Amino acid sequence: MKILILAEKPSAGRDLARVLKIAPAKARSAAFLEDDRYVVSWMIGHLLGYAFPGEQNPAWLKWSFATLPMFPERFLLKELPNTARQVEILRGLLAREDVGEIIVATDAGREGELIFRHLYDYLGCAKPFRRLWILDNTDAGIRKAFAELQPGGRFDNLAASARARSESDWLVGMNFSRAYTIKGGDKFSIGRVQTPVLALLVHRRKAIDAFVSEPFFTCTATLSSPRFPQGEPFPAQVLAPPDFAADRFKTKRDAQDQADKVNGLDGVVATLEQKDVTIAAPLLYDLTALQKEANAKYGFSAKQTLDMAQKLYEAEKVITYPRTDSRYITQEIFKEMPQRLAALPKGYKPLTDLALERLKSGASFACVNDAKVTDHYAILPTGKTPSSGMDQRLKQIYDLVARRLIAAFLPAAGVRNTKMLLDVDGQKLQAAGKVFLDSGWLVAEPWRKGDDVVLPALEQGSPIHVDATEVKASKTKPPSHFTEKTLLAAMERGDFDTSGSQAGDNPTSAENGAEPGSDRETALNSLMGLEDQSRPAPAVGIGRPSTRAAIIELLVERGYVRRDKKRLIATDTGITLIDFVESTVPHLTSAKITHVWEKALEDIAQGRDDPREFIARIKQFTSEGIKIMSRQPNRPRVPRPDGPRETGP
Repeated sequence: MKILILAEKPSAGRDLARVLKIAPAKARSAAFLEDDRYVVSWMIGHLLGYAFPGEQNPAWLKWSFATLPMFPERFLLKELPNTARQVEILRGLLAREDVGEIIVATDAGREGELIFRHLYDYLGCAKPFRRLWILDNTDAGIRKAFAELQPGGRFDNLAASARARSESDWLVGMNFSRAYTIKGGDKFSIGRVQTPVLALLVHRRKAIDAFVSEPFFTCTATLSSPRFPQGEPFPAQVLAPPDFAADRFKTKRDAQDQADKVNGLDGVVATLEQKDVTIAAPLLYDLTALQKEANAKYGFSAKQTLDMAQKLYEAEKVITYPRTDSRYITQEIFKEMPQRLAALPKGYKPLTDLALERLKSGASFACVNDAKVTDHYAILPTGKTPSSGMDQRLKQIYDLVARRLIAAFLPAAGVRNTKMLLDVDGQKLQAAGKVFLDSGWLVAEPWRKGDDVVLPALEQGSPIHVDATEVKASKTKPPSHFTEKTLLAAMERGDFDTSGSQAGDNPTSAENGAEPGSDRETALNSLMGLEDQSRPAPAVGIGRPSTRAAIIELLVERGYVRRDKKRLIATDTGITLIDFVESTVPHLTSAKITHVWEKALEDIAQGRDDPREFIARIKQFTSEGIKIMSRQPNRPRVPRPDGPRETGP
């Protein structure tokens, strides 16, 4: 009997056949490859999807509240456009009498599992199957996966989670998209994940539009110290009386008066605070962390980064499976780190030497934790060297992954933060600076370091002199629009802050609106603007790492969001939709509820929740929402020549 191996894509199937030494087909268009033991074929991504409502039930062809809510007794699958030929080929292969077993070789994740299970169910197949779980797409990684084939039943919970995700998206998307389109006077698309993400962008735009900028003035003094006559002058901010708690003045006259009170005078260091801060080495990349970094450094969209990472994995074979939500590796994978580091291109050698020395020291590393790795580990370079002719953007993504591997095994960085309160004839000034005592892991990611702000080595009571003062006009700034980096961070956390400021929007506490003495200011000051990447985000946020890019693209495609360079800005149409939803079924915009749903899907994948109970909760939510919508008055309809059409989630 032969074994049928089913890959997710033709290129993946041909790679498997090559590793198994199955002769390539003469015709590139061949739908499968075969020898005396194996038959290798492939999907073309998703071959099947859930049918539209009118296909599920003819009574649902009519767009009316009389047909809502729509709850299929059994979700019908249909062949997607341009997939019918491949479905028929696979139907024939699965029915062959000489095929006794299947090896599932779709992508190692929830969607890859769903692609196979949908086909298996649709064709009514009952043949046994095992799972090929490939994380490293090199030849060695493929051979290792074949040596560790796993029972197909081990992934039943993952498949149940995938089905529950797909069914809940259909139930929420189809029912509410119809309800809002019928009542709203326009075609509206609602989604279990996309709607709360859109709401976040809408709230941010509204906060920016409503922001009223207020002018203020600051006064910067240039100081020197008689103790260091050859030293560089250093800056300090003149503080506003009477409490000297802030450096902003309401009028230019107030700022100039204070400048005149200190200009040319001598003073002393009233108080001195120095704190040495350790910045731990970062964890390795998961997909979301990589997408955020690529957006911040190169302006790549989340989808562009995912596409390039997938190409580096599938075609170039220079990184491991990218659609991971883990930033850790196991002890077993850790044993391979000397070889992986040594295999990096020669240009990294000075850095890899440092990491290899540290590995020999017996130090412990935060990224090595078996308990925090489930089906996937973090994104790593493989042992294959990238080709010199690789596209420049692919090289940039690879460089991020390679440098993060090195950084994770280097020592912590050390920073000395210094704050001085200066007294000049009873008036107060404040100076702040930092010095990197040890660059540590920052040598691998030098763009994070920025410049030292060096203050002279003064002590409490040391004399200083005000050489000059300068008054500048400024104004308060609105919150920043989201970039893909900050939106991905919010989706990852799952705790959307609609008040305005988001961590990571701006580099300083003042620009982020942090109140003096607040936890936010403390966190920023402790790292002096450096983002702490030594701790993971919550395990479950909004959406999955592999789908967040698609959600952003969907909002842009449907006209609810527009891109302005790196910024993502809600459109007027997006605002109209969210206003309508929040005035009727506001839970649809709730990140908290969506986070609970995502947590339930993760629990299903881990065997901690029942998918039937989850779908029952989704149906109850949908029924209650449809009742509310049925009582809403119809808004004036915008004539559309093509009429309403089915809108997916």
